[in-house]
Amino acid sequence: MFVPLFLVLVSLVVMAGRIRTADGIVVEAARDGARAASLADTTTGARIAGVAAADDTLQSQGMSCAVPAPNTSNMFPALGAIGTVSVTVTCHISMAGLLVAGIGGPSVTVSEKFVAVVDTYR
Repeated sequence: MFVPLFLVLVSLVVMAGRIRTADGIVVEAARDGARAASLADTTTGARIAGVAAADDTLQSQGMSCAVPAPNTSNMFPALGAIGTVSVTVTCHISMAGLLVAGIGGPSVTVSEKFVAVVDTYR
């Protein structure tokens, strides 16, 4: 009687752990991408550096996610204003192995955005 309940509880704990771990990796990738983009001298360089840094972080953790080009529309603002670059990383985390008693499902989407300030004195 308690075995099915225990299996459902274990599945929920594993699912929460997968989501939390993936969320931490996605936050780290967005932060790394935004920081790398903010150090670039041009918007093209920022896009390339941002995607490369985010992809490197994701691949080092064994994840493959969509990383669109960083938003560089505010990279070079008017004189006296602060420039920013943002990166959004979205991942679909598979829960297919957790189908005990219907818990889990095909995937859960984790998305994070990070904004980095462009260094004025670069």
